[in-house]
Amino acid sequence: MDSINIDRTDLVLQYIAAVAGQETGWDRELGMIHFIKYVYLADLEYSKSHNGTTYTGLPWIFHHFGPWSVDCFNRIEPALKAIGATKRTIASDTYKDFDRWSVDSDELFDRLGNKLDLAVAGAVQKYFRKFGSDTYCILDYVYKTAPMISAAPGEPLDFTHVLSIKNISTDEEIRSDLTPRQIKLRRKKLSEFKERINQRLERKVQENRMKTCPLPPRYDEIFFEGLAQIDAAAASELAGGEYIAEFSDDIWKSKARHDPDLS
Repeated sequence: MDSINIDRTDLVLQYIAAVAGQETGWDRELGMIHFIKYVYLADLEYSKSHNGTTYTGLPWIFHHFGPWSVDCFNRIEPALKAIGATKRTIASDTYKDFDRWSVDSDELFDRLGNKLDLAVAGAVQKYFRKFGSDTYCILDYVYKTAPMISAAPGEPLDFTHVLSIKNISTDEEIRSDLTPRQIKLRRKKLSEFKERINQRLERKVQENRMKTCPLPPRYDEIFFEGLAQIDAAAASELAGGEYIAEFSDDIWKSKARHDPDLS
């Protein structure tokens, strides 16, 4: 298990606030849940190129349908107070009072960004542009990430489930000792590789479709009789009352949660 790096954790939390401070309106103010999920996404992005090792070393667990870290939660207030962030407490008659944090400083944004790992800073900016302070969307996204769909409630999250895929682009830096002909050949091989991958994926999709429906339906008397029985069953009303649906704990480790070929 990674050891917690408090300095890095605080730096990421502070940078999240600084990034939010570049926005206008409601997105400038973030709550505890936003900070925790953005730190998780920063760790997730960092782990992709560091063999499953996270940037902060925080222990993450599957808690209430989302990634959670008590250590991260405990660092939010001291980290934000250290940069002079403003806390606004919102009173609620329905729920417990909750806090919103904000900071407005271009200098802070630049200074903190220069201290951070590029992958981490880039992840915070990318995901904040995507979700902002939209709680529902960010929760929906993190729930579907690889460490989450590979764990059950209460279990620690394993970041080695994140595949380390290096994105190859024609605009990437190319070694200075390559000749123009070698560069052309390299790009040609990359194009051919992508084509093979696309063809393989298409074959797999077609195979899965055949497994799901190997033969077209035969529209005979048996077919229509079956439809009539289904319609008759659907027409019957369900008796009123309360019902409890129970699921086996095995569902959390089922292929349906992590196999992209299943839906």
